[in-house]
Amino acid sequence: MRIYVAWSKHHVEFLSWDKAPYNSTMELTSPFSTGINPDMNQLIMYNLTPSQFGIFLEGRTISATAGFYNADATAKNGGLITKGTIKSSTPMAQDGMDRTVQVNFNHFPDISGDVLKVRKVTKVRVKQTKNTRKKASGKSATDRIKQYNQKKTKELNTWLRNNPNAKSHDRALKRGEIARQRKSYAARTRKKYTQTTKQAKTKAKYAKQVKYANLSFKKGTTVLTAIRSIAGKANIPLGAVKLTYNHKFANDYTVNSKPLSAIKKLADIASTTCYIMNGKLYIREITTGQKAKLHLTPETGLLTHPTPSDDGSYDGQKYEAQSLMRQEIYVGALVYVDDDIKNLGKCVVLGGQREYTPSSSTVTFQFVPLAAYKKSNAGRLSKAKAAANKERLKAKLKEKNERAKDAKNRKSEKSKRASRHAKNKKK
Repeated sequence: MRIYVAWSKHHVEFLSWDKAPYNSTMELTSPFSTGINPDMNQLIMYNLTPSQFGIFLEGRTISATAGFYNADATAKNGGLITKGTIKSSTPMAQDGMDRTVQVNFNHFPDISGDVLKVRKVTKVRVKQTKNTRKKASGKSATDRIKQYNQKKTKELNTWLRNNPNAKSHDRALKRGEIARQRKSYAARTRKKYTQTTKQAKTKAKYAKQVKYANLSFKKGTTVLTAIRSIAGKANIPLGAVKLTYNHKFANDYTVNSKPLSAIKKLADIASTTCYIMNGKLYIREITTGQKAKLHLTPETGLLTHPTPSDDGSYDGQKYEAQSLMRQEIYVGALVYVDDDIKNLGKCVVLGGQREYTPSSSTVTFQFVPLAAYKKSNAGRLSKAKAAANKERLKAKLKEKNERAKDAKNRKSEKSKRASRHAKNKKK
């Protein structure tokens, strides 16, 4: 096994092999599974130098490769088995003659555990205190118009004095011009004053109110839209998203759980599996794009006979087995399993745990034959569609009852109006 630690422009490698000086002692436990909870890897390093103990700091990238080599190292079947970010490491500990440090890391960023809230701004009517005092300053529209008219009257009288020989026609034209200016000014002033008053009253009567409510989606929204919206708001890195059934909500849908839990719930509605891989959350059928390459037998690393380990979801066909460390075994991998007693054929890996110690390198995994896996998925999809259809029928019935209620109310109001009209006619 090789352990790589990288940060900034630095890169440090630790190699565990049976030949000196590349025989660092280390242990690694690396689980893999479906779901929304990031799998935490645990690495224990033994007898590092004082400077090496300071390498495993929080936030640094760490990766591990493991596998087997032949005697002269001319052939190998190893490869990358896990990669992530260091979340924590314990101080150096003394265990007998050994000095150890434990490093915990996973390959997913920390996501907020708070329920998503959205900011909503509304206008609310506020109570006003009537002010009957006269304004200390400022003129009304009437005052402004009166002052302007006086100014124009003076202007007309001045013109008449300066033009004593003006004909009656010219005097009439001048008086008409002054009258039009007065009328225009009065109209503009009254309009401006009315608008200013209305705006002042609006600001005084209403105030903005900010509230934070649960994120919600209108009816008709698809599960895919909701998932992408939640992921975007919670900064959840998404991998491929391909829903088995992109359900459309018949009613409004409100998110009332943590972001990852909310996405898991939506994925269940869409009859699709969630799993974390390479730092991203994937929402798709786990065998998408997979091809069966590994034929697992006792000759190729199978260590135990498959043991039934069913939880009721695969009709007793879920198994658990252990093999030598193989990078080809991970969530969604297709593997042929044959223990020389029973050939289970092509199987789907559901989860498991890799373990590396100075004396062994193994992977324990749970799997199910591909036929049973497909049958279970078909049943799951059928239930999802049945639940969606039930939701649609319930929503339609609700709308029908509301329309009937509205029609009844309208008929009642019409009858009351007709009755009042008849009474008024008699009077």
